[in-house]
Amino acid sequence: MPKPGVSLANRLRFGLAACAAVLLAACATHPDVRTGVASDVDFAAFETFAFVENPSLRRAGYRELVTGQVMFSVQREFEVRGLRYVADRGEADLLVNFNAHVSERARARNTPPSEDWTGPNYWNHRMGAYRPWPAHRGWPVHQSLKVQRVTFGTLSVDVVDARRNVLVWEGAVDRQLTQDTLNALGPAIDAAIHRIFRDFPVRPEL
Repeated sequence: MPKPGVSLANRLRFGLAACAAVLLAACATHPDVRTGVASDVDFAAFETFAFVENPSLRRAGYRELVTGQVMFSVQREFEVRGLRYVADRGEADLLVNFNAHVSERARARNTPPSEDWTGPNYWNHRMGAYRPWPAHRGWPVHQSLKVQRVTFGTLSVDVVDARRNVLVWEGAVDRQLTQDTLNALGPAIDAAIHRIFRDFPVRPEL
């Protein structure tokens, strides 16, 4: 039951504001996924895979825990598609490399009316009391552009035809990194790899 003194209009405004906040938060962290595939490759002919000897992620100095999580997630995605992991790279039909990159980007947005020298209600003393003359420009609305530094992470996977040493498929996911993401990095990496492989040419086996 609604609290006494809270009007239906106020409840609706609050509900709409809450929905808008959820939608904005979802958009802010929505991943951007990009994939590409060679057009002249029969992926059904591949049966085995392995990882390159020194993946780019390891060379970049990331913790071994991060590298291990990526390898675990990638191996699962291949195996559910019927491909078999082999430790001997010489026996692999496909070789897998992967990398990650973290960068800061500027994000600009308009802020609400300024609350510095004008004060939040500075012009309200006129509102409702009288109107401006016809040629008046109206009560000023002070807005400014706010620039934030936002951290983004990119995780990419390369799949190489081992026999020809040619890249045949690539996938990458790019998303904003929040503190929640960093606090649960393992599940975040796993979800990112799963999302990348949705577009892999071989579908999972049922």
